[in-house]
Amino acid sequence: METKKGLQTILEEINKIIEDQNIGIGEKIPSERYLKERLNVSRQSVREALRALELIGVIYVKRGEGTYLASIDSHQLYTLIAKYLLRTDRQYEELIELMHMIDYYYEHKYDGQKSVYDDDNQVVKRIYKLLEKYADGYEI
Repeated sequence: METKKGLQTILEEINKIIEDQNIGIGEKIPSERYLKERLNVSRQSVREALRALELIGVIYVKRGEGTYLASIDSHQLYTLIAKYLLRTDRQYEELIELMHMIDYYYEHKYDGQKSVYDDDNQVVKRIYKLLEKYADGYEI
């Protein structure tokens, strides 16, 4: 008998499968049938989860070929999110101020020799890129 699982749980389990199988960007993820059986959920639940992942840009579907892991960094969703996240000029200015704080930190830590893009800290680099995308999506 099928165990009922919420969307969030299914999404987390799909992510775990992707990590466990070391699936990289542009590589095919397991089929709906495999996910249904592995997660012990209905095919409709798997489809709902995959649609959610496709909407936010985590995966993309090639009809007749399969589903692939996407590079979320280039997804247009950031622009859409920015329109809801940054609703006032003040919020936009606060985001820019945060970016300047990060720039200032790098300028002083490395005496102007390195920027956030030159550092090995991948987390800070991704956060900074997200901030840039949100700032770019805000309409002044």
